Amino acid sequence: MQEVLWCYMYIKEKTLGENYKEAYKLWRERSPVTRMNINAKALFNQKNYILKAKRIPAIEIDEIKESVRLEIGDDAEDCTNGVNGCKMDTNVIEHQKGDRESNSTATGKVENKSAEGEQHTVRNKLKEDLQVMWYKVRVLQMCEREKLPKLKTNSKLIKFQEEIKGVIDELLEEEEMDITDINNLIYAAATIITQTLNEPSKKNKTRRNAKFWKIRIQKQISNWRKDLSILAETGTGSDNGKLNRKKRKNFQKYSVTNATEVGRLTETLKQKVQAKAQRIRRYEKWKPSIVRIRCLKKILKNFTET
Repeated sequence: MQEVLWCYMYIKEKTLGENYKEAYKLWRERSPVTRMNINAKALFNQKNYILKAKRIPAIEIDEIKESVRLEIGDDAEDCTNGVNGCKMDTNVIEHQKGDRESNSTATGKVENKSAEGEQHTVRNKLKEDLQVMWYKVRVLQMCEREKLPKLKTNSKLIKFQEEIKGVIDELLEEEEMDITDINNLIYAAATIITQTLNEPSKKNKTRRNAKFWKIRIQKQISNWRKDLSILAETGTGSDNGKLNRKKRKNFQKYSVTNATEVGRLTETLKQKVQAKAQRIRRYEKWKPSIVRIRCLKKILKNFTET
């Protein structure tokens, strides 16, 4: 405790202010092994606690102050020994400054090398992703490509575009490409940018390629099947109040008054479900052929226009 107070009083008398970081450095030089885990702030708090709790008597504090004055007086005498001694101290200080600057320069070079290594790794990863996407785009027809959304221009987009442009320049230098390959490469780069900067929401992701007429038919089939399940319970004599309310709603909906009309309605709903389901199955079966026909029509149209 006496050593801690001595260091703080020495710095206060020497610098005419309380610099707890310099006091910590002095204490660490004088006690290099004591309490290795303590930092400057914790040592400052300990000094305040010692003074506030009066852990050291006033007589010992006076002795510490006297020792500090004597030490500062000896330092002042050492500084006035002669011009040569002062010049030597100046040279030593300048030499130490030069060492610190060289160390900081070396540290800066190491940090720059590590940053360059990280950038090189990110660039290689981006290049691999672009090559994979380029390979996927090659097997697609022009009409099968997905329409990409328009992105909002910002600093992040501009920076990513510059990185992609550098990777494209590398690929153009490495491989010989025709117009089709360049077109595919540009579309692959645009797809990478869109996937990175414009993540679609769950709603858009689930209904992005859905046909609205197909969704409408599926809802109709679902409603008809619910009505059929309710009509199937008509002749069972169930006492369930909720089910009975649904039966009455269906009877009012389809204007049914007796059991014969219930039977006819059941057959009609079954036929509607089968017809609509058959329409969806037929569409799914012929969908690849329809896509190919549309693609051929588009190619022929472009060919005739040119």
